[in-house]
Amino acid sequence: MNYRIALSPGAKRDINSAADWYLNIDPNLALRFLIEIKTTLQRIARMPHAFPVHKAPFRRTRLKRFPYSIYYFVGTNVVNVEAIFHKRRSDLAWSNRENDRS
Repeated sequence: MNYRIALSPGAKRDINSAADWYLNIDPNLALRFLIEIKTTLQRIARMPHAFPVHKAPFRRTRLKRFPYSIYYFVGTNVVNVEAIFHKRRSDLAWSNRENDRS
């Protein structure tokens, strides 16, 4: 069973911000970043419980080729992605956005 992926507004901003940064370096790098995000989200949709709990109820998985982690929690038939953060950023920064669901 594949779960539906729901990106929070903060997660969407995270993706756009990182993609813009990579785009300024090399358009192909930005494309590879977006492809890896999509591939990782598809893997999460197929097996959301396969990744470790980081800070309950949130789970975390890391991208393979980019220094980013995806933070999410599993609901009924949906995976709620809260943040996609660079590994050097503090966990507090994304966890403080939990109420940012506008």
